[in-house]
Amino acid sequence: MKIYIPLKDILLGPGKRFDPSVNSEAEVIGFIKKTYGIIFSTMEVSITDGVVCIVFKDATPARVNEALQNFSKAVSQAQNGHLSDALNLFKSVLEVIPKHVDARRNLAKVYLELGNTDQAEKQLDICIQINPKDCWSYIMMGNIYTKHERDLNIAEFYYECGLEHHPDDGMLLNNYANLMMEKGNFSKAEQLFKKTLNLRPVHPNSYFGLALLYRVTGHPEESLKVLETGQFLQGRCAKLYSKCRKDVFKNTCRC
Repeated sequence: MKIYIPLKDILLGPGKRFDPSVNSEAEVIGFIKKTYGIIFSTMEVSITDGVVCIVFKDATPARVNEALQNFSKAVSQAQNGHLSDALNLFKSVLEVIPKHVDARRNLAKVYLELGNTDQAEKQLDICIQINPKDCWSYIMMGNIYTKHERDLNIAEFYYECGLEHHPDDGMLLNNYANLMMEKGNFSKAEQLFKKTLNLRPVHPNSYFGLALLYRVTGHPEESLKVLETGQFLQGRCAKLYSKCRKDVFKNTCRC
Protein backbone atom coordinates (compact mmCIF):
# COMPACT_ATOMS: atom_id res chain seq x y z
CA MET A 1 0.00 0.00 0.00
CA LYS A 2 1.18 3.52 -0.82
CA ILE A 3 0.30 6.74 0.95
CA TYR A 4 1.19 10.23 -0.21
CA ILE A 5 1.74 13.14 2.19
CA PRO A 6 2.52 16.72 1.13
CA LEU A 7 5.67 17.97 2.84
CA LYS A 8 3.70 20.93 4.19
CA ASP A 9 1.62 18.48 6.24
CA ILE A 10 4.63 16.79 7.82
CA LEU A 11 4.92 17.67 11.52
CA LEU A 12 8.48 17.37 12.79
CA GLY A 13 7.45 17.61 16.42
CA PRO A 14 5.05 19.42 18.76
CA GLY A 15 4.33 22.81 17.24
CA LYS A 16 6.85 22.32 14.43
CA ARG A 17 5.99 21.98 10.74
CA PHE A 18 8.37 21.09 7.92
CA ASP A 19 10.07 24.27 6.71
CA PRO A 20 11.88 23.90 3.34
CA SER A 21 14.05 26.90 4.19
CA VAL A 22 15.36 25.14 7.31
CA ASN A 23 14.77 21.38 6.93
CA SER A 24 16.15 19.20 4.14
CA GLU A 25 14.32 16.26 2.57
CA ALA A 26 16.93 13.94 4.07
CA GLU A 27 16.01 15.27 7.51
CA VAL A 28 12.37 14.45 6.85
CA ILE A 29 13.21 10.86 5.90
CA GLY A 30 15.40 10.61 9.00
CA PHE A 31 12.56 11.93 11.13
CA ILE A 32 10.10 9.43 9.66
CA LYS A 33 12.60 6.62 10.30
CA LYS A 34 12.98 7.73 13.93
CA THR A 35 9.23 8.13 14.39
CA TYR A 36 8.34 4.69 13.06
CA GLY A 37 11.24 2.94 14.77
CA ILE A 38 11.46 -0.78 14.03
CA ILE A 39 8.44 -0.53 11.71
CA PHE A 40 10.60 1.48 9.29
CA SER A 41 12.08 -1.81 8.08
CA THR A 42 8.68 -2.63 6.53
CA MET A 43 8.56 0.67 4.63
CA GLU A 44 10.12 2.48 1.72
CA VAL A 45 10.16 6.28 1.82
CA SER A 46 10.85 8.70 -1.02
CA ILE A 47 10.19 12.37 -1.72
CA THR A 48 9.29 13.74 -5.17
CA ASP A 49 8.08 17.24 -6.04
CA GLY A 50 7.31 18.12 -2.44
CA VAL A 51 5.33 14.95 -1.71
CA VAL A 52 6.40 12.12 0.60
CA CYS A 53 5.59 8.62 -0.67
CA ILE A 54 5.50 5.83 1.92
CA VAL A 55 5.20 2.26 0.64
CA PHE A 56 4.25 -0.38 3.18
CA LYS A 57 5.24 -3.98 2.47
CA ASP A 58 1.98 -5.90 2.63
CA ALA A 59 1.59 -9.02 4.78
CA THR A 60 -0.10 -12.18 3.49
CA PRO A 61 -3.92 -12.11 3.26
CA ALA A 62 -4.16 -14.71 6.03
CA ARG A 63 -2.08 -12.62 8.44
CA VAL A 64 -4.03 -9.46 7.56
CA ASN A 65 -7.33 -11.26 8.21
CA GLU A 66 -6.06 -12.51 11.59
CA ALA A 67 -4.89 -8.99 12.48
CA LEU A 68 -8.29 -7.52 11.64
CA GLN A 69 -9.94 -10.09 13.89
CA ASN A 70 -7.54 -9.13 16.67
CA PHE A 71 -8.47 -5.48 16.13
CA SER A 72 -12.12 -6.26 16.88
CA LYS A 73 -11.08 -8.23 19.95
CA ALA A 74 -8.84 -5.37 21.11
CA VAL A 75 -11.66 -2.82 20.85
CA SER A 76 -13.91 -5.12 22.89
CA GLN A 77 -11.24 -5.65 25.55
CA ALA A 78 -10.63 -1.91 25.82
CA GLN A 79 -14.35 -1.17 26.15
CA ASN A 80 -14.59 -3.73 28.95
CA GLY A 81 -11.65 -2.19 30.81
CA HIS A 82 -9.17 -4.99 30.09
CA LEU A 83 -6.44 -2.56 29.12
CA SER A 84 -3.42 -4.87 29.25
CA ASP A 85 -5.10 -7.39 26.94
CA ALA A 86 -6.22 -4.59 24.62
CA LEU A 87 -2.69 -3.17 24.57
CA ASN A 88 -1.16 -6.46 23.45
CA LEU A 89 -3.85 -7.05 20.83
CA PHE A 90 -3.49 -3.58 19.30
CA LYS A 91 0.28 -4.09 19.16
CA SER A 92 -0.20 -7.43 17.37
CA VAL A 93 -2.42 -5.70 14.79
CA LEU A 94 0.21 -3.05 14.10
CA GLU A 95 2.97 -5.63 13.71
CA VAL A 96 1.06 -6.89 10.67
CA ILE A 97 -0.68 -3.70 9.50
CA PRO A 98 1.48 -0.75 10.68
CA LYS A 99 -0.61 1.66 8.60
CA HIS A 100 -3.83 0.81 10.52
CA VAL A 101 -4.58 4.29 11.91
CA ASP A 102 -7.62 3.24 13.97
CA ALA A 103 -5.62 0.53 15.73
CA ARG A 104 -2.75 2.92 16.42
CA ARG A 105 -5.06 5.67 17.70
CA ASN A 106 -6.82 3.20 19.97
CA LEU A 107 -3.43 2.01 21.20
CA ALA A 108 -2.69 5.64 22.09
CA LYS A 109 -5.97 5.80 24.03
CA VAL A 110 -5.00 2.71 26.02
CA TYR A 111 -1.55 4.15 26.78
CA LEU A 112 -3.21 7.36 27.92
CA GLU A 113 -5.58 5.50 30.24
CA LEU A 114 -2.58 3.63 31.66
CA GLY A 115 -0.89 6.97 32.35
CA ASN A 116 1.82 6.63 29.68
CA THR A 117 1.44 9.97 27.90
CA ASP A 118 4.81 9.69 26.15
CA GLN A 119 3.80 6.52 24.32
CA ALA A 120 0.35 7.96 23.62
CA GLU A 121 1.93 11.01 21.97
CA LYS A 122 4.34 8.82 19.99
CA GLN A 123 1.51 6.72 18.55
CA LEU A 124 -0.57 9.79 17.71
CA ASP A 125 2.45 11.36 15.98
CA ILE A 126 2.62 8.31 13.73
CA CYS A 127 -1.14 8.48 13.08
CA ILE A 128 -0.75 12.04 11.87
CA GLN A 129 2.23 11.11 9.68
CA ILE A 130 0.22 8.30 8.09
CA ASN A 131 -2.94 10.37 7.71
CA PRO A 132 -2.48 14.14 8.18
CA LYS A 133 -6.28 14.51 8.00
CA ASP A 134 -7.05 12.21 10.95
CA CYS A 135 -9.30 14.47 13.00
CA TRP A 136 -9.29 12.46 16.24
CA SER A 137 -5.51 12.38 16.43
CA TYR A 138 -5.40 16.18 16.46
CA ILE A 139 -8.16 16.30 19.08
CA MET A 140 -6.33 13.83 21.30
CA MET A 141 -2.98 15.63 20.93
CA GLY A 142 -4.63 18.95 21.73
CA ASN A 143 -6.28 17.42 24.78
CA ILE A 144 -3.03 15.86 25.98
CA TYR A 145 -1.17 19.17 25.78
CA THR A 146 -4.06 20.96 27.48
CA LYS A 147 -4.71 18.57 30.35
CA HIS A 148 -1.48 16.62 30.85
CA GLU A 149 1.48 18.55 29.45
CA ARG A 150 -0.11 21.93 30.28
CA ASP A 151 1.44 23.55 27.21
CA LEU A 152 -1.47 25.57 25.87
CA ASN A 153 0.44 26.95 22.88
CA ILE A 154 1.23 23.45 21.59
CA ALA A 155 -2.38 22.41 22.25
CA GLU A 156 -3.50 25.38 20.13
CA PHE A 157 -1.12 24.29 17.37
CA TYR A 158 -2.75 20.84 17.15
CA TYR A 159 -6.31 22.15 17.26
CA GLU A 160 -5.49 24.62 14.48
CA CYS A 161 -3.87 21.87 12.39
CA GLY A 162 -7.01 19.78 12.78
CA LEU A 163 -9.27 22.66 11.80
CA GLU A 164 -7.27 23.22 8.61
CA HIS A 165 -8.60 19.86 7.44
CA HIS A 166 -11.91 19.83 9.36
CA PRO A 167 -13.10 23.45 9.77
CA ASP A 168 -16.61 22.38 10.80
CA ASP A 169 -15.84 19.64 13.29
CA GLY A 170 -17.86 20.31 16.44
CA MET A 171 -15.50 18.58 18.85
CA LEU A 172 -12.44 20.40 17.51
CA LEU A 173 -14.19 23.76 17.61
CA ASN A 174 -15.54 23.19 21.11
CA ASN A 175 -12.19 22.09 22.54
CA TYR A 176 -10.39 24.96 20.82
CA ALA A 177 -12.98 27.40 22.21
CA ASN A 178 -12.43 26.08 25.74
CA LEU A 179 -8.69 26.47 25.25
CA MET A 180 -9.11 30.07 24.10
CA MET A 181 -11.24 30.78 27.16
CA GLU A 182 -8.53 29.31 29.40
CA LYS A 183 -5.91 31.48 27.66
CA GLY A 184 -8.07 34.57 28.21
CA ASN A 185 -8.86 35.16 24.54
CA PHE A 186 -12.56 35.60 25.22
CA SER A 187 -13.53 37.12 21.86
CA LYS A 188 -11.97 34.18 19.97
CA ALA A 189 -13.63 31.72 22.36
CA GLU A 190 -17.04 33.35 21.81
CA GLN A 191 -16.56 33.21 18.03
CA LEU A 192 -15.66 29.50 18.14
CA PHE A 193 -18.51 28.55 20.50
CA LYS A 194 -21.03 30.37 18.29
CA LYS A 195 -19.71 28.67 15.19
CA THR A 196 -20.11 25.30 16.91
CA LEU A 197 -23.70 26.10 17.87
CA ASN A 198 -24.52 26.83 14.22
CA LEU A 199 -23.52 23.31 13.19
CA ARG A 200 -25.89 20.39 12.84
CA PRO A 201 -25.94 18.37 14.95
CA VAL A 202 -25.13 20.88 17.67
CA HIS A 203 -22.33 19.98 20.07
CA PRO A 204 -24.20 20.22 23.43
CA ASN A 205 -21.10 21.05 25.50
CA SER A 206 -20.81 24.31 23.58
CA TYR A 207 -23.96 25.64 25.25
CA PHE A 208 -22.31 25.17 28.62
CA GLY A 209 -19.02 26.60 27.36
CA LEU A 210 -20.57 29.76 25.92
CA ALA A 211 -22.75 30.23 29.00
CA LEU A 212 -19.73 29.86 31.27
CA LEU A 213 -17.80 32.33 29.12
CA TYR A 214 -20.53 34.95 29.52
CA ARG A 215 -20.66 34.40 33.27
CA VAL A 216 -16.90 34.73 33.85
CA THR A 217 -16.85 37.89 31.71
CA GLY A 218 -19.63 39.47 33.78
CA HIS A 219 -22.68 38.86 31.55
CA PRO A 220 -24.96 36.53 33.54
CA GLU A 221 -28.05 37.62 31.58
CA GLU A 222 -26.49 36.41 28.34
CA SER A 223 -25.45 33.22 30.09
CA LEU A 224 -29.05 32.56 31.11
CA LYS A 225 -30.24 33.09 27.55
CA VAL A 226 -27.77 30.54 26.19
CA LEU A 227 -28.71 27.93 28.79
CA GLU A 228 -32.45 28.46 28.23
CA THR A 229 -31.99 28.26 24.46
CA GLY A 230 -30.00 25.04 24.76
CA GLN A 231 -32.53 23.48 27.13
CA PHE A 232 -29.78 21.52 28.86
CA LEU A 233 -30.72 22.48 32.40
CA GLN A 234 -29.38 19.35 34.05
CA GLY A 235 -26.16 18.50 35.86
CA ARG A 236 -23.49 21.19 35.59
CA CYS A 237 -25.73 23.30 33.33
CA ALA A 238 -28.36 23.41 36.07
CA LYS A 239 -25.72 24.52 38.61
CA LEU A 240 -24.45 27.23 36.28
CA TYR A 241 -28.03 28.34 35.58
CA SER A 242 -28.66 28.70 39.32
CA LYS A 243 -25.48 30.74 39.81
CA CYS A 244 -26.34 33.03 36.89
CA ARG A 245 -29.84 33.64 38.25
CA LYS A 246 -28.29 34.69 41.58
CA ASP A 247 -25.86 36.99 39.73
CA VAL A 248 -28.72 38.61 37.82
CA PHE A 249 -30.70 39.03 41.04
CA LYS A 250 -27.71 40.69 42.77
CA ASN A 251 -27.23 43.09 39.85
CA THR A 252 -30.94 43.96 39.92
CA CYS A 253 -30.83 44.66 43.66
CA ARG A 254 -28.00 47.15 43.20
CA CYS A 255 -30.09 49.33 40.87
